[in-house]
Amino acid sequence: MKLARRAGIILGSLAAAMTVAASAAQSASPPGWQIVASVHYGPKNYASGYTTALALTPSNAWAFGGTNPGGTSAPTAEHWDGTHWRASRLPGGLNGFIVAASAQSPKNIWAVGGGYALHFNGSAWSVAKTFRQAGQATSVAAISTRDVWVFGAPRSGAAGLGAWHYNGRSWGRLGGIASMVYRASAVSSTSIWAITASRGGSLVSYNGRTWTAASAAGRVLASTQLDDVLALSPSNVWVAGITPPSGASGRVVLAHGTGKSWARSVAPWPVQRVERFAADGSGGIWVPVVTGGGSPQAWLLHLSRSGQWTRTQITSSPSTGVGVGDVALVPGTTALWGAGGLLKTTGGNAAIWSSGPLSRLAAKRSG
Repeated sequence: MKLARRAGIILGSLAAAMTVAASAAQSASPPGWQIVASVHYGPKNYASGYTTALALTPSNAWAFGGTNPGGTSAPTAEHWDGTHWRASRLPGGLNGFIVAASAQSPKNIWAVGGGYALHFNGSAWSVAKTFRQAGQATSVAAISTRDVWVFGAPRSGAAGLGAWHYNGRSWGRLGGIASMVYRASAVSSTSIWAITASRGGSLVSYNGRTWTAASAAGRVLASTQLDDVLALSPSNVWVAGITPPSGASGRVVLAHGTGKSWARSVAPWPVQRVERFAADGSGGIWVPVVTGGGSPQAWLLHLSRSGQWTRTQITSSPSTGVGVGDVALVPGTTALWGAGGLLKTTGGNAAIWSSGPLSRLAAKRSG
């Protein structure tokens, strides 16, 4: 996927989720992997989907997205309270999809979409910032109540939203490398990792003072279109992408940084698109992908701690398209939440999946 196109798509991973044709003939799902919420927003012909997921504790998780891609749209949010998924009320008058979210604690959650940043204080959502600049927000990193970053990679032919930092009192706009950040993952105020939206993407980091290119990772990321980054600690950083960086299909690349060196692992199967990924709780990584060809399919790829690749097809009924655009590890477990959508003949539903121990607890929600 070309980076200019990727950075300019408001729907982000939802676009992948809602355009994948599922094949039920090949049936293999992770143990306990099942849909626990299938929700339709708006009129019957509207398509709904979740673009991103957050898992704070086993009894506190969020899924964000929106409805009606391609037309008048509105953001949506669902909250997991340990027993049920329930709709969460957002401020009125907003449009577009929520495309990214980040949480420092259950009382300090941030979400971005279109030209706005939303904040949840533990009881209610509010609009924290409306950006007047052209472009879309693409990522957010909440480190504390006084340290929040919002990024909006530039689009083709447009300046883009740029990079913004909130210090607890006011917002400031940054230039340079930060203004090119597409997605970011923060460990602390002095350890932020990000990929940029220029020339196929590059890995950069922030040390609390300056943004610099992560030149040590250059060799393992060569000829790779970067798509996402996950910083678990300063000595445990993962980057996902696809190689070759152009063409109809490529192979998933996962690069792992330990603080001293970088290693590269390439999946054996051709894919068309790489979505947002998550740790598996055991030293490995889960990566949602979409295969190309005349009949696209959605898969979950897994790289184990020992370096072994396996894959599992995500299926639904034969007449329904399915896609998972983001997965989130539940802290302290090996359970996952997955966020995406189900495409119907007319319109479509937003969907949440679960796997692992939570599969036995999750009460299904439909609407």
